[in-house]
Amino acid sequence: MRALLLVLLATTALTAWYWSRFPGRWVFTFSAMYADERAQLTQCRQTLRELDKAAAQTEKSARDRAAAEDAKYRRDVQDLEHEIEGLLHPGLGRHLKGPIGDITLYTHGVKMAGRTTAIPLAGLKVEFRSGPTHMIDLVEPSRRTHRAKYSLRRMPGDEETPFFTEEQLGDFAVEIQNAAADEDEFRVHQKVRLPRARQELESAQQNTESRDAALKNLKSVCAQQKRDPHRQAALAELEAQRDRWQELTGRRPPR
Repeated sequence: MRALLLVLLATTALTAWYWSRFPGRWVFTFSAMYADERAQLTQCRQTLRELDKAAAQTEKSARDRAAAEDAKYRRDVQDLEHEIEGLLHPGLGRHLKGPIGDITLYTHGVKMAGRTTAIPLAGLKVEFRSGPTHMIDLVEPSRRTHRAKYSLRRMPGDEETPFFTEEQLGDFAVEIQNAAADEDEFRVHQKVRLPRARQELESAQQNTESRDAALKNLKSVCAQQKRDPHRQAALAELEAQRDRWQELTGRRPPR
């Protein structure tokens, strides 16, 4: 029973849709007497629909090309802007290691507990010493020195306080020194690369030829579609068939 009801509903909906496409009395919509008129109207609709579909595909292709060229232009400019910003204001950079006691190492600097500002890595010298306590000294080019101290052994019963062996601290000191060497290389690269990147940015900002050509092509395609003689002829034929149907039935069919 349910299946029969569903079939009945589907048939009713299909009949209503078909009637809406060919409005008028039953005889005009369904009888074989007016099959030729319905076929002509259907053919005109199909012709116009195919032309519109082809036009839409052509316009979409031109629009996609324009969007791609615009995205490439913006990406090229933004990549250079981000590179220049990174060269001018590298900040602390990526976290590399730590905290190891009071020291946390980053790509471009060192943070020490109790200090509000980071210690730049450029020109930094690192000294590791073992005496009554382990010590890592960070010596800036100005010879200002920052010292971190570490216990020689873990205190009995204290399992929560981080403890570092002499080997671990020595390796960490080497990592800091290598990071400082990398920073020195970055500073050299910064001086060489920055003026070149600025020139490349200026050229990229002015290089709008491909983007402008794609946009011009899109406008040309849209204009051509509007005045396409084939579509205008198909539309005129469809309107003529709609007029004939309206004269015949008193009802104007949709496109």
